[in-house]
Amino acid sequence: MIQEKKIVLTQEETDYFISLLTMGTGIIPRSSHRAGIQTYIEKKIAEKNISVSEFKLNLQSDKNLFTEFINESTVNETYFFREEKQFALLKERYFPMWKAMFPSVPIKIWSAACSYGEEAYSLAVLAKVCGIKAFVTASDINSEVLDHCNKGVFWESSIRSVDGFSFKNLLLPYKTNEGKIVFPDEIKSCIQTRKINLSKIDSPLGDANLPKNQNIIFIRNVFIYFSQELRIRILNSIIDKCLAEGGILFVSMSEIAQFDSNMLPPSLEKVMDGNIFYFKKKQGR
Repeated sequence: MIQEKKIVLTQEETDYFISLLTMGTGIIPRSSHRAGIQTYIEKKIAEKNISVSEFKLNLQSDKNLFTEFINESTVNETYFFREEKQFALLKERYFPMWKAMFPSVPIKIWSAACSYGEEAYSLAVLAKVCGIKAFVTASDINSEVLDHCNKGVFWESSIRSVDGFSFKNLLLPYKTNEGKIVFPDEIKSCIQTRKINLSKIDSPLGDANLPKNQNIIFIRNVFIYFSQELRIRILNSIIDKCLAEGGILFVSMSEIAQFDSNMLPPSLEKVMDGNIFYFKKKQGR
């Protein structure tokens, strides 16, 4: 039996691959994240039985390999009704208001950086329970998680025992005896997946692929991986091109502190509702 040669990247080699990831996606990985990326590359080089230099060239010339590199290098940690207080705000205030004002008009929601899709399905299910039709765009740069989202099948591990647990009953109709959550076509038809690279959001090609006139945008636990300059570019593009007048935008509660007055575009105002913060696009902007 032939054993794979042990490959250990130098700091300089790891930095090179990280720079490729950042140039292609805008992602600046943390130290623990870097370690996982390094391990993937070392295993890949060993499997292919090639040199580090050859792998560098392959990454630049092989589109499929670079896509795999991105897929393996992104963080995909989420669960149903994550940060449930934000969903409670939609359930108790925003969705009933929408139903009263626009009873026959579908609400448009964008789940940006959706990962496997728990956020998108949480939104679709909640809208259904509230008696409104939702069109949810679920986007991510990772093609593998988008495939998973399209299937609409999840394990019970996507339900947490604390955060999101108060909405657990909404998922009961979709649970199976095998410990899975399987959504029917009625729910899946509300969700459209789209591959979007947020770091290219202000390019002509990126602009053409963006969901427009969205009433609600969720872009949570994303900005922490980007530089301040890229955060501002993404935020401005989303507000100018994607968020409808009067529309609201949610980021993770842990990210709120990053959004000071220097970062917010003039058309966006910070709103406090109880202990929940979100952003709203001003009318006429």
